Amino acid sequence: MTLHCFCLNPTIDEIYEIEDFYVGGTFKVKEKVIYPVGKAISFCLAITNIRKNFDFVNLLACIGKGETSLYSEFLKGKKINFQLISVKGKTRSNKTVNDPVNRTTTHIRESGFKFSRKKITEIKKFVKSNVKPNDLCLFSGSLPPNVNNDLYAELIKLCNHKNAKCILDTSDSSLVKAIDSKPFIVKPNLLELSQILQNSKLNEIDFSDEQKDLSYIVNQAERLLQKGIKTILITLGKKGAICLTKSITLYGNVYVDVSIDTVGCGDAFLAGFVSHYLLERNTQECFRSAIAAGAANTQEKGPGIFKHKTYENLLEKVKIKKIH
Repeated sequence: MTLHCFCLNPTIDEIYEIEDFYVGGTFKVKEKVIYPVGKAISFCLAITNIRKNFDFVNLLACIGKGETSLYSEFLKGKKINFQLISVKGKTRSNKTVNDPVNRTTTHIRESGFKFSRKKITEIKKFVKSNVKPNDLCLFSGSLPPNVNNDLYAELIKLCNHKNAKCILDTSDSSLVKAIDSKPFIVKPNLLELSQILQNSKLNEIDFSDEQKDLSYIVNQAERLLQKGIKTILITLGKKGAICLTKSITLYGNVYVDVSIDTVGCGDAFLAGFVSHYLLERNTQECFRSAIAAGAANTQEKGPGIFKHKTYENLLEKVKIKKIH
């Protein structure tokens, strides 16, 4: 079995630490770090931090022609199996400003390079040639700006036709379009869940009545189970997460005193779940691993980067309860 991770719109993450940051000011940067990543790459980084011997993880990434050497060296250094598709144009750059004084995070995101039809054909050809029955396929992150928003839906259908299982972690119209293609696992946050279900109330939940709000989220999310999706993982930020299947509904959280960097937490969360799913662990163990990995990601700078020991320590502290 192979876990194929698709990264179609990567990003060079530039993370700045600026104290007392506010809009309209002029600041000195206390620290700056750069990571050539993208959501699927952050996922791969996280899964290698959880399990060092996962050599059946394979990354397919589309990279701007001028940045292929940067990505190649980075991925080799992290011992990730990869194949790069060179794309005309420049890989986008995303900026994150972390303010350690006020404990705020500000994100600035670029759209990315444009795709040719030839590159889309190349990706579809890869799926047809390399994806086998029982493989897992992760489609993660946004699509390039000129690509039809149904590309993930098409790729998932191709994978389903080959009896592979798909994991979807994206947003906006590409997420909504892909839901009807029946991915095996989806990982929306509340905003994304509200987009899928066309229910703006989901994005307004403040957890003033935790039990009532959790029940409402679950009741709404159950509509996705009826569409044929097997596992729904709903991330709630500091409030934790929900795991929903036809047989079990779980809520979990773990306390973290101080968050150093939240970029890539969702990718680490998903990697935590999938890493245990690959080991054929039960849903509750997979969910526990997801919460621990997402929290561990907050303790280091960089998406998908954390110490295995931190992950193990948090694993013991995760609190999970059944709901419904």
